Amino acid sequence: MSNAGTPDPAIREPAPAEVERVLHLFRNVPLSPEARLLAAARSRPIERFIAAAAWWPEGTVGRFQLACQPGVARAGVARLLIDSLAECAHRAGMATIQCANLLTDDNEWFGILRSHGFECLHSERSFEVSYRDAWTRVMQLHQKHRSQIPAGWRTEAIRHHPPETALELIAPHRLMPPAEIRNYWRVNSQFGFELDLSCILFDGERPFGAFLLRRMGEGLYIDVQVVRETNPRLRSLGDLFMLYHDAQRVAADGPIRWLWFRSGATEHRQTANLALRMGGRELARCHLLAKAL
Repeated sequence: MSNAGTPDPAIREPAPAEVERVLHLFRNVPLSPEARLLAAARSRPIERFIAAAAWWPEGTVGRFQLACQPGVARAGVARLLIDSLAECAHRAGMATIQCANLLTDDNEWFGILRSHGFECLHSERSFEVSYRDAWTRVMQLHQKHRSQIPAGWRTEAIRHHPPETALELIAPHRLMPPAEIRNYWRVNSQFGFELDLSCILFDGERPFGAFLLRRMGEGLYIDVQVVRETNPRLRSLGDLFMLYHDAQRVAADGPIRWLWFRSGATEHRQTANLALRMGGRELARCHLLAKAL
């Protein structure tokens, strides 16, 4: 039972023997290996963890995820978790806390975070494309344009390269923070990149394209699709060549039914244009929320 002066739920760090119980709340959520945990523990009728925050530093930014048990009123426990999270991050020298995943306007966490002073730093567009339709289009376009693809071009799976190969290409487009890319690039990373389907596009020994994706159920989620090329025709051929890398490896009638693309709402229109050319359907916009400490 809790003491009379102790709030219920109480926010605390889990003891070593309790960590697995708290991590169970995040079983479907990608976390950094460096994540630190704060748990909301309700003492009555027996002690149990009803919600938690996981956070980790990236420079001066504390990135975090929140999770709740089904049936728990998120709004009620969120203030306690956010206040404790902000205090821990501030003590650790963070200047900002930032939600690690993008939220749509109708996501319950979006409204909760906004009500606690979080602001939108960045918005993104996303698109859904039938994999069968995309596969057919890629194969047809590759057959039509393969004679125009420069002889020195090749794609190589990211399994054979360190993340630094792609970081410089990706950085200007603000698609993913470097720490997240490195985490997803690891061989044993939960929710990580598909190491053989994700690829780097080379011209000779020069990397100039990156295509990074993750498997999510029946779909492939394309986090990064970048070709550094000023010539629009060659840039389109680079997009096609990276898509062909996957079309060769994933059959049209296999378990993959969807491709999901993401791009900035105003930045990096290249991905949005590609998704629309592939017959993509635009989904709800997503937002990155942060709060200065």
